Order: sequence, then structure tokens, then C-alpha cells
Amino acid sequence: MFCIKISDLVIAIENRYSYLPFLCRQFIIPDCAADLTISVTDEEIERERSNSSNNSLAYCESLAVYRKISRQMLSYDAFLMHAAVIAVDGKAYAFAARSGTGKTTHIRLWQQRFGDQVEVINGDKPIIRKIDGRFYACGTPWRGKEGMGSSLCCPLQAICFVERGEKNRIRRLTQHEVIGRIFKQLLMPQEESEIDPYMDLIDKMLQSVEYYLLQCTPENEAAKVAYEGMVEGKC
Repeated sequence: MFCIKISDLVIAIENRYSYLPFLCRQFIIPDCAADLTISVTDEEIERERSNSSNNSLAYCESLAVYRKISRQMLSYDAFLMHAAVIAVDGKAYAFAARSGTGKTTHIRLWQQRFGDQVEVINGDKPIIRKIDGRFYACGTPWRGKEGMGSSLCCPLQAICFVERGEKNRIRRLTQHEVIGRIFKQLLMPQEESEIDPYMDLIDKMLQSVEYYLLQCTPENEAAKVAYEGMVEGKC
């Protein structure tokens, strides 16, 4: 067993394979007064493996553990979002898109254009948590095949939905447009009793975070357009 700290929560993990502590090495802490204790069964590991038989049992254990962590986060006003998140000047900006659309490419454009001003919080599966009335985007060890991320936890300023386009342009979204997009990026609760508190939490995020649609090319100008729209407020 070992302990990690993510989104300001201490999580004890009872692992079978050595891959998990290796994956979580940046988040391991010595003190283990845990908020959550997570273990998974052989059946849960095999269930993850059935989705991709090429993955090792050790890797499937890591998926099963994060799925269980994510399911229990609602008790702490937190949830998993499928997005790539960067920090700029202490604020977090999340980029959500269908797989293969190019959100990882886009955040790399930010790194190329703005250098040390940008730090990647998580490349794929951050935790979003409401703390003292404000939403934060938090890094986790589970950050996509590129392994882009850190242990940062920053106030979430905006969520940007990314689509491919022939030219680079960004605009603010109405709440109706956001609702049609946001739930595609979330891991919904399994228990019926959790639906209402989960929806209440998402509704609070809808009211407190800015939302944008970025239609872009995989070119450097896309980062400039997105930066001007979201960070400089020119949208």
C-alpha cells in the first residue's frame, strides 16, 4: 500500500503490481492519514482488460483504481473530466474534444508560443473539485499516453471545446450550447442516489466558469487566437 495526494485529498492505494506506484511516483506522500482507501478486485481488473486485451494486468489495475477513485470523488465535491488542462498565470484552462481531434496538439502549441508562461496540469483526465466555493482543476497521475502533466491544482477559469476548422476563431458559448457538450466529457455516477448531487455540482460549475468554442487548425496561430479570446478577454 502507498499514499498519494491529488486535489488536496490523501488517497491510500492497496496495489498488487509495481506499475501503480511507478505511475503515481510524483504524487506519493509519506503521511497516510487517508481520506480515501482504494483497492480493486481481480474481477474489476479483468473488466478493464476486456476492453483492451493488449493491456497488461498491471496497467488494467491502474485503470480500475482510477475509475474507483473517480467514482468516490463526488463525496468531496469533485469529479473526473476528460480534457487537457494548462495553467497560465495561475489560472487553469481546460480543452475538451473528441478523441483524435487534437487537444494535445493544441496545448503543445501553447507551450511553443508562450514557453514557461504555460504549464500542463493534465493531458487527459484531470480532477475538477469545488473548494471554498471555487472550482479547481487538479493534476493526477492519469494523464494520457503522452504523460503530460504535473501535481498543480489551479482555479478553473475556462473550459474550451475544440473542433477542427479551416481557420482559427473562438467565441463564447451560451449555457444551452454548453449543456449539449459538457456531459460528453464527464464520468457520470452509477448510483441513482448520486445523480442529484452530481447534477447540482455540475450546475454550479456551469454558473461559475467561462465556456468557449475554438475552431482551429493545427498551426501556431491557433494558440494565439485562443489566448487572446480566453486570457486577454478579447472574445
